[in-house]
Amino acid sequence: MHIDKRYLIHGFLPAFFSACCFAVMATCIKVASSELPAPQLVFFRSVVGLLIILPIVLPRGIEFIKTPILHLHMFRGFISLCAMTCFFYAIGNVGLSEATLLNATSPLFVGILAIPALQEKICLRTAIALIIGFIGVSFILKPGTAFFTFAALVGLCSGFFIACAKILVRYMASTEPVLRTVFYFSVFSTLYSGILMIWLWQTPNMHDILVMALAGFFATGGQTLLTYAFTHNEAVSVAPFTYVTVIIATLIAWLVWNEVPDIGSGVGAILIISACLSLSLQGKLPNPWKLKKPR
Repeated sequence: MHIDKRYLIHGFLPAFFSACCFAVMATCIKVASSELPAPQLVFFRSVVGLLIILPIVLPRGIEFIKTPILHLHMFRGFISLCAMTCFFYAIGNVGLSEATLLNATSPLFVGILAIPALQEKICLRTAIALIIGFIGVSFILKPGTAFFTFAALVGLCSGFFIACAKILVRYMASTEPVLRTVFYFSVFSTLYSGILMIWLWQTPNMHDILVMALAGFFATGGQTLLTYAFTHNEAVSVAPFTYVTVIIATLIAWLVWNEVPDIGSGVGAILIISACLSLSLQGKLPNPWKLKKPR
């Protein structure tokens, strides 16, 4: 059996370990969510990410961080703030596995938003995949039943906001290097969430600080590894690893908190993952990164 060493080193391994990092981050958020509100969790995650990225960016000088589209970075920071807040809220109120799965519905929303935003046409296969995906979402949300919750709807909103951020990043990618985009994401998410702390601050204990520092570290590591994988490979070979995070988070939720998804949620998960993978394999997902050879 032939193994593509370039893909193994520059694609598979970074993408796989990024999925592991995001699962650990979500677990840390789950632990801390019992003590701190979601906006404060976002603030700590953003601060840690900023502290990590600053020593990497600042030595490159002022010229590197100059950008002609600062307003788009500001808007992207706001969208990402909304995505993280919704995701962290869902983790604390829905459950780790369901929240992670709802967060991973972003390809469905990208498929819809790409029509007006990027003037992309929708084919029959794409339409069927989107319909199947949203049927899966209904199995997770269970609208019209006693199991339907506001927190689950908020978790779905995180997928929507991530889709908006992905499309915006595509517009920015023609002029903005990845490192600059990550830098401004950290800056503005810290700024916006810091403003909210004027009203929502709760003094954390040392345990919460350590847990959130760990969450920020793994979140930044996961983001960097995933960006690297996308930068050096086609999106279709990397995107499926998003669902490795869902699988790992589900296993952790079962082992640590004894969270076991019901049959409806299991069916919904299969439908959502199948639909999103179908969209990825069709190459319909807008992506700012093209196939590149590692330097």
